[in-house]
Amino acid sequence: MTRDKFRLFVGFALSGSTVKRALKVACIVTPILTIFNHAHEIIALDMGPRFFLQVGLTFCVPYMVSTYSSAMTEVKNAGTLGGLNP
Repeated sequence: MTRDKFRLFVGFALSGSTVKRALKVACIVTPILTIFNHAHEIIALDMGPRFFLQVGLTFCVPYMVSTYSSAMTEVKNAGTLGGLNP
């Protein structure tokens, strides 16, 4: 990835629409992953600091995947529309 593409990527990744979309995705996917991965702890009501740290890290995964996907799509579109030299 060239420096120009990287700067464009970071700009798109930090844009309000990308952040908003990624937060929505993470807020939907995180509870599902948490139930799949930690059902035994939830049922036993054994949710200490380690549990919440793991849930926080679980939130980061769909957030980052959504952010990456959205930003890369925008970078590709910018190149297609002539906004970036290929």
